[in-house]
Amino acid sequence: MEWWDSLNVWYRSGAIVVAGLLVHVFFKFFILKHLERLSAATSNDLDDRLVYFIKRFHFLVLSFAIFLLVLSNHGVAITPFLASAGIAGIAIGLAAKETLSDILSGIFLITDRPIRIGDRIKIERPGKHWGAWGDVVEIGLRRTQIRNSDDIILDYPNSVLANSVITNFSYLDKPVRVRIRFQVNYDADLDRVEQVAAAAINATPTIIPNTADIVIRGVWNDDRGHQLAGILVEGRYFIENIRDRTRIRSQVLRSLIQHFNDANLTFATQQIEVTRP
Repeated sequence: MEWWDSLNVWYRSGAIVVAGLLVHVFFKFFILKHLERLSAATSNDLDDRLVYFIKRFHFLVLSFAIFLLVLSNHGVAITPFLASAGIAGIAIGLAAKETLSDILSGIFLITDRPIRIGDRIKIERPGKHWGAWGDVVEIGLRRTQIRNSDDIILDYPNSVLANSVITNFSYLDKPVRVRIRFQVNYDADLDRVEQVAAAAINATPTIIPNTADIVIRGVWNDDRGHQLAGILVEGRYFIENIRDRTRIRSQVLRSLIQHFNDANLTFATQQIEVTRP
């Protein structure tokens, strides 16, 4: 176009930048809004994740395209630049292997969607004192933010999440089963133990009524290879909201202790023998 060629090179560069900004505004406020409405109207969540992915990457791609057009406008050959950029990218990739691993894992988390913002999940324990339960706050390119049950924000590298076993309690909208374990002496009346324990759990008003189930788990510690201090018993019950798990579990334990005391039942205690030399 003659009118374009007649413009000063800096005017052309400015026009390219302005046009790029206009494309960004049009894409953000018209195309993306339309895509969000379409994805919200479908029951499939894959399109929601694709729209989320486009929202996070479109400006980066557009900026790179504008940069290449400006270089071409100033007479810089783009092909050698792209080749050099590819070599530099390989070198940077080797130096920033962990960062790239986090970014690729972030893309997989966005597309595969094992977790979603707002989900209550359980992942590997990050430390001795901080629990592995939490709500997904943000899924970024490199890191994902989890707010744990202590209201602490944890930043997980995406590569760690991608290689972790994630338990997602928000995918299925149904009651969740919770367990408590305790030990009784080997000579205890197990029928009475089961009866009192079930009554204690069912007496807790915050569980789903009459969902208590008592089972005998064992007399041997499989992990450590030795006999337990007593018979291992497990009480199971259902709750409506997994976010109330810790609070309800505390109430169940208090009720269990109170019912055992009223029934003159005792928990198992480790027997220690002290002998004199």
